[in-house]
Amino acid sequence: MTLKLSETQLWQENLASLIRSGMFLRADMGESRGLSTVVGVYGDGSRSAPMAKYADRRRATDAIELINRMANVSTAVEDN
Repeated sequence: MTLKLSETQLWQENLASLIRSGMFLRADMGESRGLSTVVGVYGDGSRSAPMAKYADRRRATDAIELINRMANVSTAVEDN
């Protein structure tokens, strides 16, 4: 269980760094070997490697909604 927690924290830290960089546009759904993945979409339209993988598509959708909300809040804060 500790390994799982570490992996989650790592991808969240990488995501926060990516959002702060200004290159991150939004999160989107992907698929890899039957798993739903969370991928980042950059400003130029290219996609990142999967940041997280879920067997349950609803969990991936929830993560994407949360990430996109965080990215929008981060952008609004930087505009001030």
